Amino acid sequence: MKLIAQESKKIEILNADNTFANANIHPDYWRLIGNVSFLHNNAIMTCDSAHHYISENKMKAFGDIKINQGDSITLTGEKLTYFGLKNKADITGDVVLIDKNMTLRTEQILYNLSTNIASYPNQGKIIDHEKVINSKRGSYHSNIHSFIFKDSVVVINKDYKILTENMHYNSNNEITYFFGPSLIISNNKTIYCENGWYNTKTDVAQFRENSYIKTENYLLKGDSLYYNKNKQYGKAFSNVELIDTIENMTVYGGIAEYFESEEIVIIRENPMLKLLFEGDTLFMHAKQFISQQKEGEKKILAHDKVKFFKTDFQGKCDSLSYNFTDSLVEMFKNPILWSDDFQITADSLQFLVHKGKISFMFLKPNPMIISKEDTLDYNQIKGKNMIAYFTNNKMRRIDVKGNGQSIFIIKDENTEDKIGLNYSECSDLVLYFKGNKLIEVTYEIRPISTTTPYLDIEEKNRYLKDFNWRGIEQPKRKEDIFN
Repeated sequence: MKLIAQESKKIEILNADNTFANANIHPDYWRLIGNVSFLHNNAIMTCDSAHHYISENKMKAFGDIKINQGDSITLTGEKLTYFGLKNKADITGDVVLIDKNMTLRTEQILYNLSTNIASYPNQGKIIDHEKVINSKRGSYHSNIHSFIFKDSVVVINKDYKILTENMHYNSNNEITYFFGPSLIISNNKTIYCENGWYNTKTDVAQFRENSYIKTENYLLKGDSLYYNKNKQYGKAFSNVELIDTIENMTVYGGIAEYFESEEIVIIRENPMLKLLFEGDTLFMHAKQFISQQKEGEKKILAHDKVKFFKTDFQGKCDSLSYNFTDSLVEMFKNPILWSDDFQITADSLQFLVHKGKISFMFLKPNPMIISKEDTLDYNQIKGKNMIAYFTNNKMRRIDVKGNGQSIFIIKDENTEDKIGLNYSECSDLVLYFKGNKLIEVTYEIRPISTTTPYLDIEEKNRYLKDFNWRGIEQPKRKEDIFN
């Protein structure tokens, strides 16, 4: 033991069954045959045979090579060149490096016994617990249990696969560090980053630089991504984007939370939803958006101060739900919708959207539809419940069910001058529109109807009960949704 502990400058031969020296045939070295072992700087090396270059303090060893450096490192191979002056070993042929944490297999290892750094210039394979790591080249710092993998790095685990070009790995704490484009692929998702780390023991990770989580249905991006595999939870920070490629929808924000098992993503911090339709885009703002991705329950929820803009319709409410399965949009709490010249309100608004176009709208209870004639007069319709029908986002028909009331300004067909105001009451009625103008009214039963000459209209009779023109709230451009 004393001999091993001492640091010797010269290679010391511990054993050889036979030793041959021939100044004529091999003047530069001695031949050592059988059970050869030698010592240099706390490392014992054994082989079947060797050439000992005494003047160069060098060994060339052959057959069943084994290097033991204390109880930490074992190296085996078929051929060894050991440079005593540099404390470096070059081992080739089915090389295996073993320490307490992992096993490395490759065809060549260059090992520095002073720094305890092993590098392999050719394809290497690491077996570490439940992981297998392959790379075209790399190095291992045994003092700190740290690997540096280069070129075509592949990590295979029962639950995931990692693909990268530059990766550092600590076999002691099992933390992986990424430098450059990297993919982590599992059965239901792919994670990408260009910088970050992944603790393969705790399954906790932090990804940075163009990072994203991609599933079958959507892509979640952020400047930084935190992910906990065991809790099935992720969080994205800064420049967040949730991209739904199936529904042509993107939600932007400052922070997103990802709940994997529930298939829910929550986006907050000044979020905006962008929904692409044929030839147009809808922009929506709210305090937060919740994206539910479960099959059969796929929807987007918007909460608090919802406002949206599309060139041919705009809206505002406290909360909103868009169910992608049945294309139903529901607006709750003080909802209002503007479609061309019409302001549409009710306690609850529901409408069906197909390819960016409203087909039906259900208004209940307390619905009212108002269109502005000018700064003084408004056409108005109200009732207990309403169904509005649209073609190309143009209102073409309204069915009023129960307690129907309407006020319409009558104009001269030739001069367009206002000549009167018509007030009607009827339990059920149907109104037909063309070019945003009322062209026909059908009454289920005989209505109560009065027409007042325009000059005789009293101010109190210009408006139906609960009339409230909210044109100032209407977003006129996409930037207004943030006001």
